[in-house]
This record gives sequence, C-alpha cells and structure tokens, in this order.
Amino acid sequence: MNNTGNQRVDEVSQYYAPIKKLGTINVVLFWSNAALSLAMPYSVSIIGKAGTDILQVIFLVLVLAYFSISQVSSLYLVPRAELMRRKQLLSDSFGVPLSDDHTSLYYNNSFSPSLQRLGANTMENALFSKEIASTMLGRKRVIIFGYLIAWLFAFSLRHDNLELLAWITQLVFSGEILAEWLKLEILRFRYERTYDELYSHFLHKLGQDSPHATANVLNAFVNYEAAKSTAGILLSTDDFEKLNPILSKRWKQICQELDMK
Repeated sequence: MNNTGNQRVDEVSQYYAPIKKLGTINVVLFWSNAALSLAMPYSVSIIGKAGTDILQVIFLVLVLAYFSISQVSSLYLVPRAELMRRKQLLSDSFGVPLSDDHTSLYYNNSFSPSLQRLGANTMENALFSKEIASTMLGRKRVIIFGYLIAWLFAFSLRHDNLELLAWITQLVFSGEILAEWLKLEILRFRYERTYDELYSHFLHKLGQDSPHATANVLNAFVNYEAAKSTAGILLSTDDFEKLNPILSKRWKQICQELDMK
C-alpha cells in the first residue's frame, strides 16, 4: 500500500486515530476491572467493610466506563472509519470522488479506473490484511496458550481456591481474550480466501467486461468488506509500519508475475 520512492498520503487514517486511543484506554480499564474483581473477595479482611464499599463503587464506575467506551467505538467510530475507507477504495477504483479526504499512493497498480482496478485494490488490501492479521495472531496464540495453562492449573486446584478459578475463567473466556482471538483467526482466514480468489481471477486473466469477471470482483469486494464489518477488529498500525516495506515489494512482484496492467 505504499510506494517507498514517493510520499504516501492517507487522510482517511484520521478516522482511526480516536479508535486506537480509546482502545488503549479500554485495555487499561479491562485489566483494572480484572484486578479489582480478583481483589474483591479478599478486600473485607484487608481493608474492612468501608474500604470494600468504596472498592465496589470504583469497580462499578470502571465497568460502566469500559462498557460506554466499547459501545461508542463499536457502534459509531469503527463503522464511520470503515465507511470512509470504503469510500476511498471505491473513489480510487473508479476515479469518482466520494469524499473530500485525499489519498495518494495508498493503492499501487497500473489499472485505469475500472472494475479491474477495484479487484486489484481489494487484492492488495487482502494481501496486507492477511499478513498483518497473521503477525497479530502469532502473539495472540502465545497469550491464549498461557491463559489456558493458567486456567487448567487453577481448575486442578479448584477445591482449594474456587475464587481464583472463577476469576481466571471469567478472564480467559471474556470477549477481550478468547473471543478476540477466535474472531481474529476467522478474519485472517477470510482475508486469505479473498486474496486467493482474486489471485485466481488475475491469473486466469478474466476480461473485465465479462459477467463472470464482474461477479468475481464484486463478490471478493463484498466478502472483504463483510469480513471487516463482522469481526469489528482493527489491524495493528505498528505491524503495518513494520511489514509495509516487505509487503509493498511483494505486491510489486505479484503485479509483475500476473501481468496486472
């Protein structure tokens, strides 16, 4: 998505900045709530009933804050950002300005505005997305494995410490850990499938005017956008920055190999 020899412009990224900030805040809130929920059963003996009451109020406030931020992000900020990105994709693909956000060198292929350019842009998106998701999954799988080992260990000691078992169970099987991992696994698979479909499309050089080609490209575009919308997961910007030079070079080679022009 970047041409290393020129300056890349992406004004659509401004819509993702607040999502990233709120995501960081929510991670802090999640672990704060987790720590408080673990401390609650032991708080009376340590800080007394008055201290426990204050702790419960703090816990309630943090839970409400976590819920509110999650809803604002998932119901408004993420859909708005994805809508603007989708408009930018279609604008670049067909040469029609659908928004006033400017981008340059975000997509890199030599097709003129057409359905074929939409296919190439979607394929480039799918390539970057599946590789970034794979990198994120490498870390997620290690973390999930560690949590499951901790849960199995706590389960083996359940007769001695039911509070600890309940806390780890709540932690591991919450939407923040296990569900996020599963959604990311499915998302990576769907990105990979979209990439493979479009690779086959350009490999067999289906003409852009044929009904089969039109159906192929539109199906891949819809599947890619539906995968993002269903998962509701934003890919790591840091991983994108690290992988961008490698993937940009790889994409250039793919375009040459498939004679995408």
